[in-house]
Formats: sequence, C-alpha cells, structure tokens
Amino acid sequence: MTKASKLASVTLKPGALRRISGRYPFGHTGDIGTADAGITPGEVVEVRAPDGSVIGRGYFNPDGATPLRMLTWDRRDIDLNFYRVRVRAALARRAGRITGTNALRVLHAEADGLPGVVADRFGDVLSVQLRNAGAERHRDLILRVLREETGAASAFERSDTNERRREGLDLRTGVLWGDVPERVTFFEDDLTLHFSPMDAQKTGFFLDQRDNRRLMRALLSPGEGFLDVYSYTGGFSLHAARAGAKPVAIDKDQIALGVLEREARENALDVGVRWGDALETLAALERERRVFGAAVLDPPTLAKRKEDVPRAKRIFTEGAKRALRMLKPGGHLLISTCAHYIRVDDLLDASRVAAGEAGCDAEVVTVSYQPADHPHLLSVPESLYLKSILLRKEE
Repeated sequence: MTKASKLASVTLKPGALRRISGRYPFGHTGDIGTADAGITPGEVVEVRAPDGSVIGRGYFNPDGATPLRMLTWDRRDIDLNFYRVRVRAALARRAGRITGTNALRVLHAEADGLPGVVADRFGDVLSVQLRNAGAERHRDLILRVLREETGAASAFERSDTNERRREGLDLRTGVLWGDVPERVTFFEDDLTLHFSPMDAQKTGFFLDQRDNRRLMRALLSPGEGFLDVYSYTGGFSLHAARAGAKPVAIDKDQIALGVLEREARENALDVGVRWGDALETLAALERERRVFGAAVLDPPTLAKRKEDVPRAKRIFTEGAKRALRMLKPGGHLLISTCAHYIRVDDLLDASRVAAGEAGCDAEVVTVSYQPADHPHLLSVPESLYLKSILLRKEE
C-alpha cells in the first residue's frame, strides 16, 4: 500500500530523537523539526533523524494536538497485514490471562502498538473507538481485521471522544456490522451484566476495575455495610451484594443509578442508592452515624492536566476522611484513580492527611494497577493510568 519511496517525511528535532527512537510513540509539536509540504491529516510518513536516517513510520496530522504517532520503528508497510499482525499479537497477549468473564479489552491503543484504536469485547459484541486521524484514515483496514480476527458477530462504534475533536475529526457512533442488541449482555463471575451501547460511558463498561471488584468482594462479610462512592452503574455494589453485604451506592448520575437498580433486580440483589454530590452525601451519611465494613472511593478523572493534581488530592482527602470515619475498626478502604497525572504517592499523601483528620491510622495493605487486558508498556508512561491503594483501618 505505502512503499518507502512514496512516503512523505517528517524530521525530528535533535532533542526529541533519543525519546522517540527509544520507542516513545508520541511526537508533539515541539518535537517536529521539518515536515514535507502537503501532508494530509492521518497520512503515514517516514520519520527521520536530523541526519536523515530513518527511525520508523507513523501517522502524521499537521493540525493535531499531537502531530506524530509512531506505528513502527522500521520501514514495514502500514497495510492490511500490518494491522492483522498487531491485532493477532494483542489477542495472543491476553490469551489465558483474563478468566471468569466473557468481557475484556482487546486493543489498548499505543500499548498494543495501534495508536488511537481501542476495542472492548462483550461476549459476541465488539465496542470500537478510533481516536485519531490516522486510525480514521485506515478505518476500513482496522475494522476488517478486527472483524476477521475476533470473529465478533456484531460491533458498534463509540468514536465520540474529545481526542477526535482535537484531531479535527467529527464524532462518530453507530453500528459497524451485525445485529447489535439494544442491551449488550455479558457476565463477570456470577453476575449477569448489561449496558446500552449508545448511552453508556466510554466503550460501555469499566472493565479495568474487574480485579478490584473481586478484591473488595473477598473482604466482605454477609450483612455488613459497603460504601460505593462515585458508583456509576455500581459494579462494586453488585459484587458486594452478591457477597451478602449491604451496599450503598453514591452518584450524581441519576440514569446510572437507575441502571444499577435494574441490574440489581435482574440479579435478584438488594442495593441501596443515594443520588447527589459525593462529598455532600458522605457528610449526610456521617450525620446518620452509619457504619460500614468496607468502602470504595473511585471518582472520575479529576486531573486531566498536571495543574489539576492539587485540587484532586484535596477531593481524595475529603472523601477518604469521611469514609474512614464511618469504617468499623479493621474495615477496608479502596482509593482508586484513573488519571495518568495522579501518582500512587499522591493517593498515599491524600490518605495520610485524611487518616490524621479522621483521628485514626491505617495500614497500606496493597497497591494495585490496571488488569492484564489494559497493558502498561515501559516505553509508554501514559499507558499506566489506573492506580489503587487498599487501606485497612487500624483497630
């Protein structure tokens, strides 16, 4: 499809050479020295060092917030076979590593060597996002390979992210192939779960918290209270209820809480819900003198930029303080963030202050990260995003 002699070229500045030749996949505006005239958004280009030697190939979008996205560090053609090899490698990487469910992330963008391509599988249904101009330009190749290699009976698209706007792309949603049901059904352990493809957040369901849901469920005893803060559709609450606990789910999204209540009924479970601001609702529960055996504090992304981290830490501190006050001695609190810019040390700092203000101490039981179907590559620091700490309130 694209031969070496026909590709336009982009030349890096000296300061970017070591980082990008070391397999970092993003070339920012300040990294680009020169680019051939007439390159169209998403075109595959030859990426060169200042001396003219070839480093590899990538998508280039002259108008994008991140103009260069590396695909390969050699001169292979970016064609149907390229995408097929990458998808097969992603499937092989996950083989045997995700158990107890028929839902998993199939492609995790740069961490699977396919910048801007995210795909989740729920049984026989595939959910796909194409986030940048290069992936959009090659959508027919990418979708063909996904259909052939996964064997999914149907697929829908949720390419409605802000990243597409920054790439100058229109938002796209809809059926890609097959008969996509109005409610997608899948299972996680002994729970049957559902979501509406065009209404749910992101690609449908937060698969990345699977391991943490299991972790918290294993800590619960029948009859004890469980606090699920920023619950969304309540994956943690449903697992807690299945363990015999009495969950209270807090969220400001009434539709999400309605989905949770329906999911609970369909699984013959009892889940309590509280609609409203998380911190205000925690304060109200405190006034009610509620006691819980375990709690989860899992807010949406609070820090999309480094500058947001101090504010995010204050929110974690306030939430953790109130949750710790309501935990019984020996109870557990899981604090989780999906923000790349928030580090484990930030969570620990916020929790340390929270415990002091709550008048207690806590043991750090474990630190966990995203599951195996959301791989983290050393060369792509941004691929590490989910970080969680599990605390045990001291007796």
